[in-house]
Amino acid sequence: MPEEDDVWDYIRPVVVAVVVVLLLLTGMYLYTGNWPPLVVVESGSMQHSSSYAYLGDLNIGDVVMVKKVTSSSQVRTYIDGEASGYSTYGEFGNVIIYRPYGSYSTTPIIHRAIVYIEYNTTGGGYDVPSLSRLPASQWYVLTPAGKSHDVYNIRYNIVINDVGYTHGPVIIPISNFVGRANYSGFITMGDHNHALYGENATDQALGIFPVPVKAQWLNGIAVGELPYVGLIKLELSGGLPAGTPSNSVYALVVILTAIVTVPIASEMLWSYWKENWSKGSKEKKRKEGSD
Repeated sequence: MPEEDDVWDYIRPVVVAVVVVLLLLTGMYLYTGNWPPLVVVESGSMQHSSSYAYLGDLNIGDVVMVKKVTSSSQVRTYIDGEASGYSTYGEFGNVIIYRPYGSYSTTPIIHRAIVYIEYNTTGGGYDVPSLSRLPASQWYVLTPAGKSHDVYNIRYNIVINDVGYTHGPVIIPISNFVGRANYSGFITMGDHNHALYGENATDQALGIFPVPVKAQWLNGIAVGELPYVGLIKLELSGGLPAGTPSNSVYALVVILTAIVTVPIASEMLWSYWKENWSKGSKEKKRKEGSD
């Protein structure tokens, strides 16, 4: 019997750990509606620095949950966020995870939804009514006749001013889509790509994904954040990407050290307390017996 108790003492922590992990994964699945419910950020395109990982932004190795969406109305774009004050991960609007052309054979892209453009079936251009929520000084359509603020049947590029942490302009390349992408979709951009490439930094302008992103191509929107721990997965699957901030690596080392040392230290303290309590209790009984 004592031997069975010793075996259970060894396997109990493992059983408890497995149960806790299963409960966490089940809870995340029920909340997100996605499986797997988590994704690891694999590039620095969403960082707010080339060399430093700021907590609260999306950095290489961060893990986020992917909450399922079923329509475009469930996504708040940068334009929507700027108009309402809604922000996530350091900038206005939602960060979306999408599969290029809906393909499951390609790596999903995790970038910010900048604006949603609606295909105008009558005129062949795009309606962008959300622009009307911004001050006129924040945007314009660059037509051959000059600047315009018409939000319907737009066929020329849109310029949005004061975007992101760089506070620079961004061009929405509408003219690239006319006659080519006869559908509605999201224009997307990596936060840090804007700092690197300037006004032509959208995924569509850079060629990361050349056309608007359909709502049915979305895995979901990013929610929550578990910083640094995804670096383990990246290291095991081919090494850390170039540009991984060094402070992320240091932070991960601290976390792993704490995970290893805290339970050991707790066990040592518990054993020390239990041993001394037992000695004190026996000494007290001995004295009481002698009295």
